[in-house]
Amino acid sequence: MGNVRPTVPFLLACALASSPAASSAAAAIVWPDPPELTPLTCVEPAANGAPVQLAPTSALPVGVSGRVAFSAIVFGPDGQPLREMALGDVDALHPLASTFKPLVVEAVLRDIDAGKLKLNTLLETTPGRRSIESYPAGENSIATLAKRALVPSDNTASDLLHLTAGVSRVAREVHDRSPCTSVLHTTKAMWALQSGLLPDVLPNAVQDAPTYAALPFSTRLDLARLAVMGAQRLTGPQVEAALDVYFKGPSYTPDMELGVQNTSTARAFARLQAQVLPGATLNPASRALFRGWLSDKESCCKAKTPTFKPAFWGVKSGSGWRMLTMSGAATLKDGRTVGYALLIDGADPQVAEETERWLRPLAVWIDAQLLRLTR
Repeated sequence: MGNVRPTVPFLLACALASSPAASSAAAAIVWPDPPELTPLTCVEPAANGAPVQLAPTSALPVGVSGRVAFSAIVFGPDGQPLREMALGDVDALHPLASTFKPLVVEAVLRDIDAGKLKLNTLLETTPGRRSIESYPAGENSIATLAKRALVPSDNTASDLLHLTAGVSRVAREVHDRSPCTSVLHTTKAMWALQSGLLPDVLPNAVQDAPTYAALPFSTRLDLARLAVMGAQRLTGPQVEAALDVYFKGPSYTPDMELGVQNTSTARAFARLQAQVLPGATLNPASRALFRGWLSDKESCCKAKTPTFKPAFWGVKSGSGWRMLTMSGAATLKDGRTVGYALLIDGADPQVAEETERWLRPLAVWIDAQLLRLTR
């Protein structure tokens, strides 16, 4: 990795030359020594008092495979953790897939509440802003894009909102709320990195991704800004085609997901879901919209006949190559809140369509765990 060390600071300094912080940005690049590569775990400071620990009521549904971590935590009205359920290593880092998207939408809604944006503000899908898969053509309102980002999990809709909110700003706010959660990239940027289309950031994507992940947060933030800008010089179809070649080719490694995708641990993300998904930081009108999108009946992630019946229950899922993620938060009638995260990577099925078949049985399983945890 020694030959890479002078390259990235130079590229970063050039890319940020128009910024007042350009000179300090290059100086801030400190590549870790080879032994200090990708961090595999992360533990956030514990709240006062230890929650009561409960074991899951049953094993995972038949056929679910891979590296699995599930965390569900019940918080009292004062925010203190009361009960916790864990399966697997809940402090191990995992890729989040699309479960980070509510964090983006919530940031945009806070800007609307602050008068910086409006629900009917139009955002345009340009070739540079279009991500992979289906996309909303032309101009669409923030309200339309927010629903698309959360309900059908549209990547372009999420990226348009992410760019509008400010990618670095979202990253900092998420890091402040949850130091173990990293939301540095738009969907297009992380897939462009993973497929090797951004050599200005990662000259050798497979070899450099572990070092990229091990850099200090402030340094990764600067490099992520380069990645987001670089991704906008590519088209969505270009990224999708290159990604398909990478996933099905000999260079594929699941370690890349920890290097370049947005990541967290099951425990940290469960805590973050309890903070964000109920919409406590939003004005009543924005909160109602946010909750409505997260609890939409078209969602994939609840049992068809749930036994867990809280006052509000918002959910989000994500999928990818050998991965599946499911997260959510609920508020109970007695004032308690529960947040949870199920993170799976390294699954035996490779394509997303196969792991997505687990959604329904896993939704039933999660329903039973939340009912037990909140009794």
